[in-house]
Amino acid sequence: MGKLSCKWVVALAWVALFAGCTANTIGSARASLDRAKAAGAEAKAPMEYYMAEEYLVQAEKEQVGDGDRKQGRIYAEKSLNYSAEAIRKAGGGAK
Repeated sequence: MGKLSCKWVVALAWVALFAGCTANTIGSARASLDRAKAAGAEAKAPMEYYMAEEYLVQAEKEQVGDGDRKQGRIYAEKSLNYSAEAIRKAGGGAK
């Protein structure tokens, strides 16, 4: 393999890794939002719940539609933060 080919392989590997990290963050945000819903956050912490939901929608839009994976990851992290707060305010769900 020539030097140019090796550089392309390394560059493509970094792109794939970065894309996977964003997908994992979005998956975590989706799971956290599901936990918030199960905890009753829609009624007990509606602002936090719906902010988490909207940030997740934006994260998915960036990942799939616009192709800005960095911004998608930022939105997914904001979704995670809001859903964690929604879970906290909802009392963590049924006990």
